[in-house]
Amino acid sequence: MRYYKRKTTRGSTSEEVYELAAKEVLENKKSLREAARCFEICHVTLHTFIKKKKEGLPVELGYNKNRQVFNTQQEIKLAEYLLQCAVIYFGLLPSEVKKLAYEIAVYHNISNIPESWTRNKSAGNDWFTAFLKRNPNLALRSPEATSLSRATSFNRTNVEEFFTKYKEILQRYNLTASRIWNVDETGITTVQKPKKIVAQRGSKQVGAVTSAERGVLVTVAAAANALGNHIPCMFVFPRIRYNDIFIKNGPPEAIGAGNSSGWMSEREFLIFLDHFIKHVKPTKDDPVLLFLDNHHSHVNVAVINKAKENYVILLSFPPHCSHKLQPLDVGVYGPLKNYVARLQTNWMINNPGKTMTIYDLPGIVREAFPLAFTPNNIAHSFRKAGIWPCNEFVFGDDDFAPSFVTDRPMPVSQPNDNTNAAPFESIVTIPPIQQNEEDILGNLSPTLLQTEEENELTPENLSLTLGLEASLIPEIERSMPNLDISVGAVIEEMSRSPVPGTSTAENEPAVTSRPRDSSTFFSPEAIRPLPKAAPRSKSNRGRKRKCAILTDTPEKSALEEEAKLKNNKKKSTANLKVNKEKQRVKKRKVEKKEKKSSAQPKDRVKKKVLQESSEEDDDEDETICLGCGSSYSEDIGGVDWVECICCKGWSHITCIKGDAVAYVCTNCNSDSDYDN
Repeated sequence: MRYYKRKTTRGSTSEEVYELAAKEVLENKKSLREAARCFEICHVTLHTFIKKKKEGLPVELGYNKNRQVFNTQQEIKLAEYLLQCAVIYFGLLPSEVKKLAYEIAVYHNISNIPESWTRNKSAGNDWFTAFLKRNPNLALRSPEATSLSRATSFNRTNVEEFFTKYKEILQRYNLTASRIWNVDETGITTVQKPKKIVAQRGSKQVGAVTSAERGVLVTVAAAANALGNHIPCMFVFPRIRYNDIFIKNGPPEAIGAGNSSGWMSEREFLIFLDHFIKHVKPTKDDPVLLFLDNHHSHVNVAVINKAKENYVILLSFPPHCSHKLQPLDVGVYGPLKNYVARLQTNWMINNPGKTMTIYDLPGIVREAFPLAFTPNNIAHSFRKAGIWPCNEFVFGDDDFAPSFVTDRPMPVSQPNDNTNAAPFESIVTIPPIQQNEEDILGNLSPTLLQTEEENELTPENLSLTLGLEASLIPEIERSMPNLDISVGAVIEEMSRSPVPGTSTAENEPAVTSRPRDSSTFFSPEAIRPLPKAAPRSKSNRGRKRKCAILTDTPEKSALEEEAKLKNNKKKSTANLKVNKEKQRVKKRKVEKKEKKSSAQPKDRVKKKVLQESSEEDDDEDETICLGCGSSYSEDIGGVDWVECICCKGWSHITCIKGDAVAYVCTNCNSDSDYDN
């Protein structure tokens, strides 16, 4: 029964109560029945409890769950595996969890597998519901979409490198909280995301009016320091011709700019940098540290030169790490967008039938900006990111867990000589061992032949067994999976010889049962290992940007060289395009000329002109007028001649009657009358 409710509390007494009752019987010499009466428990159960305690046997209280597939310890391990998958951002769907439960039950040869599991190759809905109830730390949650770049780039290596450069700046310039700033941009659109409203319970769909289906974006740039202060913001409108009237309803002393896209570019960021220097007023004796991301509008030679000239130190975050390290992203821009969405909803209610435009956004930001950019929010964001006070240990293992999938050593080019090859590579490519258990036990170190409770598979034991160098132990420890595996289980795995087989019809390996002790070896990771990326491939292409102090001379020189190469490449590309276009035009002209010369002359309808005959022509070829009988050579008056459309004979235009365009002579006309 899925929703069964117990009618009594029998079997629910905790073990602590029995411990206290047993203490009264054993130490205070109370009778069994008297102690049971005092603690309101069964005297027979108390007698059994004391007997097992004396004999050193494990004590189990409550009713036995004969129909439960996995015991308590096994379900705890399964729950820990599911939590670990969720922490690394590769959580399992309910259907995958049920399928995994069936595969584990078959793999460990669980005796009481329900028939429905075998028939459906998956656990049932009732088991999954009860499993969640028995493990209250598990719940169905809707995950937030996180890009692979962010999940993998935020790792210990990048964060340690960032804090190393940050501490170097703090020690070099002795900066205080008021001189540590962060600048960032965010986008605000004319179409808000509707918030929750009060509506009919159970209704299938609830709607809210928005300004349009797709909004127009306006960029808002702001800067704040670790003390909780901020400067007026800046708007970037998607308009080429910007006018100050755009921000007349905006926050006090706010500035604006415009371009074709509405995004921050190099020109707009230079304007904001002048605005920042005007309000912060850095000097040579009191410089300012400015944190920013690696956007192309921030990292360029013009920005770095202006910052260095005005004593502004630029420190960039590691790529794809701003969601954890950038204070404005951590705790300021989220509340700002929430307030903006609420105010946009109120604007739509107060202006029914109107469409929100980009010119209405500054007025909305004016009300939302002071609500989000509070000193408490800003200071807490700097503290949570570990910026101020400087705390490089602010992030724990759970924060770095998503990078587990791609954490792997960088490829090392190996020489052709096998004697100089990396020793760790030889460990990884150990051939399959096909020995029986007695041979393996004889080859193992004595330190591994102890009890399984005292001996775990550790890098130290592995070094004693395989004779590894001490320098390789940390590398092996990082690559070892986090499994609770006993030495006996490892020996059993090593003694099993691999059996070749074919894949199933669905190209999935069939789950086979293995006679093993599930109490000592139970790990869902043996069935479904945690995802791990393939080894890194060697590439000559390096990362474009990384954490760096941009105003330092080496970084500035590198950026100048990069900009120079980029400009040269643009010029060469432009010249190549021009040359290709010239060649294309020249080729088109040649083809057109060849086509014209090779084309056949076409027959054109030309007006027939009666020319004078030459002296060599015969008299028979002399043209005679059909009307008057005179010849063409005798005509000296220059009268026009007309050709009959039927017999092709000629006549003076003065000798014909009727239409001269479609002239038919008298003979042809009389013949047609006779035929009729």
